[in-house]
Amino acid sequence: QSSVPSLTSEPSSIMLVPAGDHYTMMDFATAYFREAQSMQGLKGTPAEKKHAADLVQYTKVPIQASLLQYADSELNELSTNNFRTLMRFMGDQSKPKNQNEIDCIYEILQLCKEKENLHDEIYCQVIKQVTHNPNQESLMRGWLLLNLLTGYFLPSNILMPYATKFLQLASVDPSSTHHEIAKICQSNLRKNVMYGGRRHLPFPVELEALLKGRSARRLQILMPGGVEYLTRIKTFTVAKELLQEICEQMGAGEEEEMQEFILVAIRSKAVRPIRWEEYLHDYLLEDDLVTVTLRRLTWKTPLHFENKIYTEVHYGQVLWDYLHGRILLKHSKEMEVQVGILAMLQHWAKTEEPTSTLSREELMEYTPKSLQSSIDAQALQNQVVMQLRTRQPLQPRDAKIQFLEHMMQLPFFGYNIYYVERVSDDTIPVPCFFGVNKEELIVVDSTTQVISRVIPLKELQRMRTLQPVSEGGLYGIELNYGSAANPKTMWIELSQAKEMYHTLVVILDKAEL
Repeated sequence: QSSVPSLTSEPSSIMLVPAGDHYTMMDFATAYFREAQSMQGLKGTPAEKKHAADLVQYTKVPIQASLLQYADSELNELSTNNFRTLMRFMGDQSKPKNQNEIDCIYEILQLCKEKENLHDEIYCQVIKQVTHNPNQESLMRGWLLLNLLTGYFLPSNILMPYATKFLQLASVDPSSTHHEIAKICQSNLRKNVMYGGRRHLPFPVELEALLKGRSARRLQILMPGGVEYLTRIKTFTVAKELLQEICEQMGAGEEEEMQEFILVAIRSKAVRPIRWEEYLHDYLLEDDLVTVTLRRLTWKTPLHFENKIYTEVHYGQVLWDYLHGRILLKHSKEMEVQVGILAMLQHWAKTEEPTSTLSREELMEYTPKSLQSSIDAQALQNQVVMQLRTRQPLQPRDAKIQFLEHMMQLPFFGYNIYYVERVSDDTIPVPCFFGVNKEELIVVDSTTQVISRVIPLKELQRMRTLQPVSEGGLYGIELNYGSAANPKTMWIELSQAKEMYHTLVVILDKAEL
């Protein structure tokens, strides 16, 4: 008898549970458990059914051999050792003085991580120990571990329908104390099939909270415009779920517009866009030094301003980008006039009773840093003060909307801009700017702001990040693009290489949806 095959490269994509009494854990045990093979002569008899039922229910005694048949003696030994660790965690055996509950969980999860062909064995062991377990504390410990297993590791395609059926039956048993956590396990398993499971094992503080019955963690999302969004995330919450929640609060609940937003993880100077299918806990470190923010990444769907939070978030993001050089502005007389209008709108956006004067310091606050050295500050101040005195001021909300409408007319609005210091193509003067939007990647001259290269994203074949060539040097990105008949390669170096790389990954992911 060979072992039950482990997870293949293409896990089950269906989670439908067959109707009727098929695919129970007793059926699985009869077909695949080691001890069931000794009952072959009693097939179909009441004795066989009783024996199969005993194989898949709680025992006070450690197993002497793996539940599944393994030709490899090491796997058999690891299986029996794991069962003892499971019993210690569930409180059914005493723990050594140097081992606590969290150590037990790590030992089991680490074994799953290292030995993929033991996933089915460990699933079966935990399911066995939560079936007809008379001890409520032990039972809940077992379900807590099953909660973690289903979110991290998939059973094989063979065990999947049986495990799914087990969870479905447990979730609809109103007399049990575990039907709610069984529903959570079902959800975890579906997400695991769709998104691949969490990448990093939980920190001790997360496990301590779970052991105390706290299944959700408080998280503050810093949104543009100073808006703070407080929420609670669970062990296996993915970015898409939280984005849907936030977008609905902002009045941006339509799927097409929702896809324009991303969550971003920031730690110190490292900025990492989070893909929709990624688990938030994989980004949240134990030391709370990671900040999660919201950002609009693409601008295909029209803006609408009936929701106050929506208006504040968009104004806050575009204003910050404008003032910090993330929106390219070419210095010209026309641009000076535009900067003056935008300064006036910012002034009105601050308060319902704006002054009709403007100090030089205030004006500089309203002017992009990239233009402050080249602009005639006195002429700009005169222009803005004249407009403030002769025009009827707008209400703050209307001023913010007009500011956005003005910004959207700028030629490079909607591009995510990156300052690139080195390029492999010597026909491109450096430093330069690279801009990325939903359709293309552009190269912009840093002096003239003329577009020198356009790469449609559909032509981007492959890309990878590059390590710095010297200590303290810049990271880079290698871009492979063009057609099969005319392939091209370009590498660039920039301080935001990882941010740009992951931004491109997210945009390309969304293009495939």
